Formats: sequence, structure tokens, C-alpha cells
Amino acid sequence: MRSSNEDNWDSIREKIIGLGEQSIRKSYYPELQQRISELERFRALLDETNDAIFLSEVPSGKFADFNSYACEQLGYSPQKMSEMSINDIIAPGELERMKGIVDNLIEGKQSKNRLTVETFLKKQDSSQINVEINISLVRFSDDAYMVMVARDITERKEFENALKSSLKEKEVLIREIHHRVKNNMQIISSLLNLQKQYVNDEEAVNVLLESQNRVKSMAMIHEKLYKTNNFSEINFGDYIKSLVDDLFRSYGADPVQIKKKIIFDEIMLGLETAIPCGLIISELVTNTLKYAFPNHREGEFRIEIYEIDDLYHLIISDDGVGMPPDINFDKTETLGLILVNTLVNQLEGTVELETNNGTQFKIVFKELEYEERI
Repeated sequence: MRSSNEDNWDSIREKIIGLGEQSIRKSYYPELQQRISELERFRALLDETNDAIFLSEVPSGKFADFNSYACEQLGYSPQKMSEMSINDIIAPGELERMKGIVDNLIEGKQSKNRLTVETFLKKQDSSQINVEINISLVRFSDDAYMVMVARDITERKEFENALKSSLKEKEVLIREIHHRVKNNMQIISSLLNLQKQYVNDEEAVNVLLESQNRVKSMAMIHEKLYKTNNFSEINFGDYIKSLVDDLFRSYGADPVQIKKKIIFDEIMLGLETAIPCGLIISELVTNTLKYAFPNHREGEFRIEIYEIDDLYHLIISDDGVGMPPDINFDKTETLGLILVNTLVNQLEGTVELETNNGTQFKIVFKELEYEERI
């Protein structure tokens, strides 16, 4: 038989246990319920997203968890997916590359513990989808896991490819336009050259030759644009060298008698600026070759172009006989110099003439901005 003391002790113990359970319920149960509710909301949020999310064990790669969209996107049931690993969903052609990327991430060879890569995932029906995956390493207690968020970028890539194709078509079109403009200008130049052969007056021949060189200076810019991948601007230093060489050939100038020196920075000019600037150089170089070194006089001809504070400085000089003292550059009646003044104004620039020890033109201008025509 139980004694009364034992019955009293059992009663006291039950009361203590009951008080303990009540205390636990009061202190921990509400917090536990709140945590469970938060996890359920978080899980619902992950399942509603349009990105496939995978949580895999490190280093085995076995899936520890995934959201419902991952199953929907790849076509696997949740039960089947829970038996799979990362290697089972990476496209065969991408497996080795992705394995190397993941290994580097796990071994700490990446500067950050996360990265973004493009790859292909294999669906249950063996078809593939192009995805962008954000991969990061996380730790829960002492266990390491890898979180992968995969976004289907098939439509984006199709749009990018269509855009690239459209740009390629426009590049071909622009290249063809420059090519045809260059060809048309060469035809005009050839017609002028043909016309010279039927003209006996020396002054008329010179007029035709100057016109021909002006056309060629513009055609050369379109040729440079046609031959480059950049259709909006040209390397102006290279252009100057080609233009001067062509003018020397056109006038039969002896490079031993007239030594040329061309100094330039790496300057890229757009079509709006390059054409008037090229015409200015053509006019002034022509003037030098025709008048600066008469009677086989030897000398030096120099072109220099550089940029300071968004302003371009073009200096064309020679140590020849110099300009006639009675010439008023601002009110000249010479077509070439009138054209130079007009083109400098078009460039919104200034021009200075010095006639000490030869002739020097200093032109300061800025890059013209392209104005929409439509």
C-alpha cells in the first residue's frame, strides 16, 4: 500500500509539471507559432516566384529543398526532384564548365561567395532552357549549402539576337551607303579628270584639278568610314596623312624638295566635323604646293593637330616664300581662301594667319554635334 507521503509527493510533482508546461506554453509557444507562420509565408512567397530556386548540399550537390516553380519549370515531380542533384539538371554540354565554376566557388577561389552565370538546364523531356543563375554559399549551423536562383532568359536572348541582327542589317546598310557615296564621288572626280584633257586653258585646268581634289578629300572620308567598324567617326590623323600623300601625287610634288612633317594626337572626328576640316586642309595644302616653293625651292611643310580643353588646334605652316603682302585674308577674292573662311565659320572656329618666315594658318575649332535631320 502507498503511504500518504508518497501520494502527497505525486500530487506535488504533477502540480510542478503542470506549472512547468503552462510556463513553457506561455513563454515559447507563441514565439514558436509565430516562427512557423513566418516560415509558411516565406515558403508561399518562394513558391509564387517565377524563378526556380534550389537549395543543395555541399559538396554532394543533392537537393535539400526547392520551390514549386523549379518542379514546374523542369517538369519533375517534387518526389523525383528530392532524389536528384545539381548534376542531374545541368545540360550535358555545360556540365564540366559548371562543375569548375561551382568547385571554384566552394574552394574560395572567387573574390565573393556568390556569382552569376549563364547556362542551360535540362528538362525531364531532355529539352533545354537558357537560364541565368545566381549562385551563393550559405551556412546553417555547421552545414554548408548552395542556393541557386535560376531565371529563364530564353525570351531575353531571342530579343537580344533579334536586336543584334537588326543592328547588323543597319551596319551593312550604312557601310553600303558610304561605299556608294565614295563611288559616286570617284565618278565625279574621274569626270573632272577627263574634262581636263579637253581643256587647253591652264587656268581652267587648275580650276578643274582643285575641284577634283576637293571631291577626293570628301570621298576619302567616306572610304575611311566604309573600311572601319565605326561608322560615326574616323581617325583623323590617318586621314590627314592619306590626304596629304594624295595631294602630293596630284600636283607631282617632290617629297625630297618639299619635306612634309605631320604631327597629330590620336583624334577621332565625326563626319560633321571631318568633312569641312578635310576641305580646309585640302585648300591650304594645295595653296602651299602651288605657291610656297617656286623654282624648285626646297623647304618644309608641316601640319599639326592636337586637342586642348575640347578645342582642336590645327596648324598648317611652311617656310616658303610667304603670302603676298597685299592680300587681305579676311576680304580675299581668292576662291580657295574664301572657302577656308566659310568652312572655319561652319566649324564655329577661328583662324589666324602669320606670314613671318613663311606662312602659318592656325585654326581653332570644336567638334560639331550631330543634328537630327528628321
